[in-house]
Amino acid sequence: MTDSKYSYLKINAIKIIVKSDNEKILLIREPETNEWMPGHWGLPGGKTLEKESLYEAFKRKVVGDLGVDFESEGIVKIEELLMDGKTVLMFHAVVNTKDEIDVGGEIAEFKWADRSEIEKMDLAEFTEYFNKSLILDYLSGNLQIVDFNLIKTHKFFEMGEDPDYKRWLKSGKKENE
Repeated sequence: MTDSKYSYLKINAIKIIVKSDNEKILLIREPETNEWMPGHWGLPGGKTLEKESLYEAFKRKVVGDLGVDFESEGIVKIEELLMDGKTVLMFHAVVNTKDEIDVGGEIAEFKWADRSEIEKMDLAEFTEYFNKSLILDYLSGNLQIVDFNLIKTHKFFEMGEDPDYKRWLKSGKKENE
């Protein structure tokens, strides 16, 4: 029997801070059909799909939304959002680009904004409550980037034939199961 206090939605999301060589940050406007903060400005990215690692989601979003197969500089921040009925872990990866790229995907529009433009934006314009302070902290150099390899993905659904995995899994089972 599952304990009801653990029965809530858990979501992982990847957001991408794209910085150009001229210190501008890529902001995207969510389409009016978006379920979360339609018409607001934020960072490209999105939720992970079932059985998709955070890194795989990162690659899917940079290729699909940004049209370029970037590698991440690393993760600069993890925001934990505790909400009624769900918890969201939002990982913020960093990408640097020499060019101001064009974007696609499910994005209404985009713009490149420098520090002063972001400072002038109203908090209510952002998709996330913390986006403005996060971006300004990043541009100020106040956040340390950690390697994406900090996250080690284990795909248990692919390990069914591994004898060590089978032995480990069996060790946790009760005799009558």
